[in-house]
Amino acid sequence: MSKSQTPIFEWQIKDKIKETPDSYTYVFSPLSASDRFTFNVGEFVTIKAFLKRPTSSGGIVEAEVERAYSIASSPTRNDIELTIKDEKPYGYINPVIGKADGFAAYFFEQFKIGDKVSVKYSRAKQPFLSKFASGIEKDIAYWSGSNGAECARCLLQYMEDRRDLDIRLVLFYSNPRLYSLENKSKVGVMYYNWLLEMAKKLDNFKVVFTFTRDDETTLYSDHPRISYRKGRFFKDEEGKTERTLQKFHGNVESAFNPICGSSGFINGIVKLKTGSINRGRGVMQDLMEIEGVRPEKIDKEQFYLDVSK
Repeated sequence: MSKSQTPIFEWQIKDKIKETPDSYTYVFSPLSASDRFTFNVGEFVTIKAFLKRPTSSGGIVEAEVERAYSIASSPTRNDIELTIKDEKPYGYINPVIGKADGFAAYFFEQFKIGDKVSVKYSRAKQPFLSKFASGIEKDIAYWSGSNGAECARCLLQYMEDRRDLDIRLVLFYSNPRLYSLENKSKVGVMYYNWLLEMAKKLDNFKVVFTFTRDDETTLYSDHPRISYRKGRFFKDEEGKTERTLQKFHGNVESAFNPICGSSGFINGIVKLKTGSINRGRGVMQDLMEIEGVRPEKIDKEQFYLDVSK
């Protein structure tokens, strides 16, 4: 018996919202009722788009390119939102294949409001945040790298719409710095101002920002649901071990810990320039060894393999 094909849906770009200097949130509207589907918090779709990209010989090649993105909007809403971040510089040529292999920079340039895209969706056997979607877990301590907050945004919109006070979310959000390295007047943290607004609006949401490479910016909030810190989670300012979950959440036993980001952020795995894999330490190990979190209280969604620079 042949495997059933993944269904294809048609969406139209309704809006494009700049998040940071290198990321945008696209608002999509399904073209018809048949282009809608039900999904849960934490799921993803794959965009199919024909893109024109340069080659090492100076030519241009047009080809269909696919990229998977977590859904950044709540299943309770009519429009679907995806946040797309530039993963490779415009014009970058992959030396192995002799042509550009990036997606975001060319999608930003070539797809406008009103254009249509094809989208693939199929539900995984155990989607990210499936324990939340099934109602098993409602006390969430979400650990996000700089590229991992899309599902947290989806969850926050869901909380805003459902008004279920039994749901509690503490977002632990790690970024290198607050401002863009290229333009220090521009915030480089996705959803930053929106997260501040939501923390002030929702009594059951708290956000903890940490900046791992920013020694210049000093931030403070007197709001009880907005916190700032510096350095890696689970290390205090003096470099000593810190029980970050206990400190900012308060209940290690009840907290369910989704972790979303790169391999280095999740479990310390980084690919070296030599091609070998270095296995270090990430949030997952710290949660279990420092906080005493049980494995069944952890979920993870890895976006990419970290490569040593």
